[in-house]
Amino acid sequence: MDILIYGIINSFSLALMAIGFTLVYGISRLPNFAHGALYVITGFVVWWLLNKLHLNYFVAIPIALVLMGLVGAAIYRFVLIRVRGMATSEIIATYALGLAVLEFLRWGGFKGMTYTLPVFIEAASI
Repeated sequence: MDILIYGIINSFSLALMAIGFTLVYGISRLPNFAHGALYVITGFVVWWLLNKLHLNYFVAIPIALVLMGLVGAAIYRFVLIRVRGMATSEIIATYALGLAVLEFLRWGGFKGMTYTLPVFIEAASI
Protein backbone atom coordinates (compact mmCIF):
# COMPACT_ATOMS: atom_id res chain seq x y z
CA MET A 1 0.00 0.00 0.00
CA ASP A 2 2.89 2.36 0.77
CA ILE A 3 4.34 1.95 -2.71
CA LEU A 4 0.98 2.81 -4.24
CA ILE A 5 0.63 6.00 -2.19
CA TYR A 6 4.21 7.13 -2.88
CA GLY A 7 3.77 6.29 -6.54
CA ILE A 8 0.66 8.45 -6.77
CA ILE A 9 2.32 11.34 -4.92
CA ASN A 10 5.44 11.20 -7.09
CA SER A 11 3.33 10.90 -10.25
CA PHE A 12 1.34 14.01 -9.38
CA SER A 13 4.50 15.91 -8.47
CA LEU A 14 6.20 15.04 -11.75
CA ALA A 15 3.02 15.77 -13.71
CA LEU A 16 2.71 19.22 -12.11
CA MET A 17 6.35 19.94 -12.87
CA ALA A 18 5.92 18.85 -16.48
CA ILE A 19 2.78 20.94 -16.88
CA GLY A 20 4.59 23.99 -15.50
CA PHE A 21 7.56 23.46 -17.80
CA THR A 22 5.25 22.98 -20.77
CA LEU A 23 3.26 26.09 -19.88
CA VAL A 24 6.39 28.23 -19.67
CA TYR A 25 7.74 26.81 -22.93
CA GLY A 26 4.37 27.20 -24.68
CA ILE A 27 4.14 30.87 -23.77
CA SER A 28 7.73 32.00 -24.27
CA ARG A 29 8.88 29.41 -26.84
CA LEU A 30 12.11 29.12 -24.89
CA PRO A 31 12.97 26.48 -22.30
CA ASN A 32 13.38 27.70 -18.73
CA PHE A 33 16.03 25.50 -17.19
CA ALA A 34 15.68 27.22 -13.81
CA HIS A 35 12.17 25.74 -13.52
CA GLY A 36 13.43 22.44 -12.11
CA ALA A 37 15.73 24.17 -9.63
CA LEU A 38 12.86 26.32 -8.39
CA TYR A 39 10.82 23.16 -8.00
CA VAL A 40 13.57 21.63 -5.86
CA ILE A 41 13.87 24.78 -3.75
CA THR A 42 10.09 24.81 -3.23
CA GLY A 43 10.25 21.26 -1.91
CA PHE A 44 13.11 22.22 0.37
CA VAL A 45 11.18 25.22 1.70
CA VAL A 46 8.15 23.02 2.42
CA TRP A 47 10.38 20.52 4.21
CA TRP A 48 12.00 23.32 6.23
CA LEU A 49 8.64 24.80 7.21
CA LEU A 50 7.38 21.37 8.28
CA ASN A 51 10.44 20.23 10.21
CA LYS A 52 11.99 23.40 11.56
CA LEU A 53 8.98 25.65 12.17
CA HIS A 54 6.58 22.74 12.80
CA LEU A 55 3.86 24.21 10.62
CA ASN A 56 0.88 22.25 9.38
CA TYR A 57 1.27 20.64 5.95
CA PHE A 58 -1.65 22.63 4.53
CA VAL A 59 -0.11 25.88 5.78
CA ALA A 60 3.47 25.14 4.69
CA ILE A 61 2.60 24.47 1.05
CA PRO A 62 0.87 27.82 0.31
CA ILE A 63 3.61 29.71 2.15
CA ALA A 64 6.29 27.96 0.08
CA LEU A 65 4.39 28.59 -3.15
CA VAL A 66 4.01 32.30 -2.39
CA LEU A 67 7.69 32.60 -1.44
CA MET A 68 8.82 30.84 -4.59
CA GLY A 69 6.42 32.91 -6.67
CA LEU A 70 8.17 35.98 -5.31
CA VAL A 71 11.56 34.44 -6.08
CA GLY A 72 10.41 33.65 -9.62
CA ALA A 73 9.16 37.23 -10.05
CA ALA A 74 12.49 38.55 -8.78
CA ILE A 75 14.38 36.33 -11.21
CA TYR A 76 12.24 37.63 -14.04
CA ARG A 77 12.56 41.26 -12.93
CA PHE A 78 16.29 41.32 -12.28
CA VAL A 79 17.68 38.72 -14.72
CA LEU A 80 15.39 37.64 -17.51
CA ILE A 81 13.97 41.02 -18.45
CA ARG A 82 17.53 42.20 -19.20
CA VAL A 83 18.06 39.49 -21.81
CA ARG A 84 14.52 39.53 -23.21
CA GLY A 85 14.50 39.01 -26.97
CA MET A 86 17.90 37.32 -27.11
CA ALA A 87 16.95 33.65 -27.22
CA THR A 88 20.40 32.21 -26.59
CA SER A 89 21.04 34.57 -23.71
CA GLU A 90 17.71 33.66 -22.10
CA ILE A 91 18.51 29.97 -22.31
CA ILE A 92 22.00 30.50 -20.88
CA ALA A 93 20.67 32.73 -18.09
CA THR A 94 18.02 30.22 -16.98
CA TYR A 95 20.51 27.35 -17.18
CA ALA A 96 23.02 29.32 -15.09
CA LEU A 97 20.37 30.19 -12.51
CA GLY A 98 19.27 26.58 -12.23
CA LEU A 99 22.82 25.35 -11.95
CA ALA A 100 23.66 27.99 -9.34
CA VAL A 101 20.67 27.04 -7.19
CA LEU A 102 21.47 23.34 -7.29
CA GLU A 103 25.17 23.89 -6.65
CA PHE A 104 24.33 26.17 -3.72
CA LEU A 105 22.22 23.39 -2.23
CA ARG A 106 25.01 20.90 -2.79
CA TRP A 107 27.49 23.31 -1.19
CA GLY A 108 25.11 23.52 1.78
CA GLY A 109 25.32 19.77 2.26
CA PHE A 110 22.14 18.65 0.47
CA LYS A 111 23.52 16.07 -1.91
CA GLY A 112 20.48 13.90 -2.36
CA MET A 113 20.85 10.31 -3.40
CA THR A 114 24.17 9.14 -4.72
CA TYR A 115 24.62 6.08 -6.84
CA THR A 116 27.81 4.08 -7.16
CA LEU A 117 28.64 1.23 -9.43
CA PRO A 118 29.28 -2.13 -7.81
CA VAL A 119 32.81 -3.48 -7.74
CA PHE A 120 33.47 -5.50 -10.87
CA ILE A 121 36.39 -7.56 -9.54
CA GLU A 122 37.19 -7.85 -5.84
CA ALA A 123 40.79 -7.03 -5.01
CA ALA A 124 42.84 -9.97 -3.77
CA SER A 125 43.71 -9.82 -0.10
CA ILE A 126 47.43 -9.76 0.53
